[in-house]
Amino acid sequence: MEVKDPVQIANAFSAAAKIHVVNVWATWCVPCVQEMGDLRAIASDLGPQVGVVGVSLDDMIPGDRTAIRGHVSEFVVKNRIAFPIVYYSGKSDALAEYLKFSGEIPITIAFDRNGKELWRRQGRIDRRATTETLRKLLRRNP
Repeated sequence: MEVKDPVQIANAFSAAAKIHVVNVWATWCVPCVQEMGDLRAIASDLGPQVGVVGVSLDDMIPGDRTAIRGHVSEFVVKNRIAFPIVYYSGKSDALAEYLKFSGEIPITIAFDRNGKELWRRQGRIDRRATTETLRKLLRRNP
C-alpha cells in the first residue's frame, strides 16, 4: 500500500485491533532492519488485538522509485513480514508533524482505536519489553 498523506496510514489497520502500533523504518536503516524480526514476533504473539503497521521511508532516498519500491517488497518477502507495510511517498515533514517525531528512525508508536497516543519508543525496540508494554496497554484499553 502506497500513501502520500500520513492520515491514510490508519487505513492499513484491522478494525478488530484494540491497539495500533506504527513503526517508521527504512531498509537502509540498520537498527530498523534489526528490529523487524521482533516486530514480526510481536505481531504474531499479540494476534488480532494489536495491529502492527510498518511505514517505510525508503522513498526519501534518491533513485528510481519503481526499483526502490521493488527493493522494499523484496525485503518484506525475504524477511517473512506478515504485518502490513505502508510505502510512504509523501513529504517527510508532513509525516513527522503527523506522528510528532523528529524524523529519526526507527520509531514505534502505539495508539488506541481512536488515535490517542499511548506509548512511543525512539530507537530500536526490545521485544520482551515492548510485548509487556503492549500487554499492559491491552489490559487498560479493553
